Amino acid sequence: MVSTCNCNQQSLVSKDALTTMPKGVIFDMDGTLIEQNVDLVKLSRDICEVADNDVIGKHREWDRDDLANAMANVSIDGQRKIKQIIGEECQRALECMTIQEGGPELVAFLAQNGVRRAILTRNYESNARHMQRMYLDANSDATFDLVIGRDTHYNGIDPLEGEISKSERILYICELWGCSPSEVIMLGDSIKDDILEGNRAGASTVLLEPEGYLLNNVYGTNSGNSMERKPNVRIESLLELRLLLEEQIARRSLDCWESTIRALEMEIDSSISSQSSEPITTVES
Repeated sequence: MVSTCNCNQQSLVSKDALTTMPKGVIFDMDGTLIEQNVDLVKLSRDICEVADNDVIGKHREWDRDDLANAMANVSIDGQRKIKQIIGEECQRALECMTIQEGGPELVAFLAQNGVRRAILTRNYESNARHMQRMYLDANSDATFDLVIGRDTHYNGIDPLEGEISKSERILYICELWGCSPSEVIMLGDSIKDDILEGNRAGASTVLLEPEGYLLNNVYGTNSGNSMERKPNVRIESLLELRLLLEEQIARRSLDCWESTIRALEMEIDSSISSQSSEPITTVES
């Protein structure tokens, strides 16, 4: 099965797609850890309508494909209206929040194997905390080390006054974890918000795109270049990623056993060679 996608298509899960177990996984929330409840098409239309009727916005040209630019191109009153629109849509989505199938099991599996977990979302931090509690209720091991929302402060910056890119946030998380971006996975359902930003930060990227999922055909279609938009792996479910990572653990265990066996064989060969080279002493009667 191949889901509809306007990026370069590639096989869903390849044995060689992720060659090592990551030190951490950074999760998008809406459409990844929970089912997509935010109506991005309506949200985009409403925000653009505010900008088009704003005393400043109607005279400016800006990339309508990137809603983060809207705040910088409207008046103070326009910014207030946009914040209200976003807040109302996030509240509506919160009231019908549903856990993504396989999510708690994947997060618990990572925790049990010492892989760090973070939530990085353009939703509000309080909503992410609510989702965090839902995951914990579903599986006591499904915990997260870090939760970052659109309103989470960063280096003294108020995100509500200026959008902070996900790529910058990813680098910050890696700094906290003491690892390089290449050692973590950015997992999400949006090419624009998750894959492009993860690639720009230097992380491995995994696109969650169930069959028939059309988000990436209507949102962020003009953002980035073809390489920035290309995920390392595409999956249709969170279960697929867990199975892929379980395979990495099995490979690692097998490699360890093979190395041990080779070392023992070399030791035995060396011992036999040493014994055969010793001179034979005869004892006269």
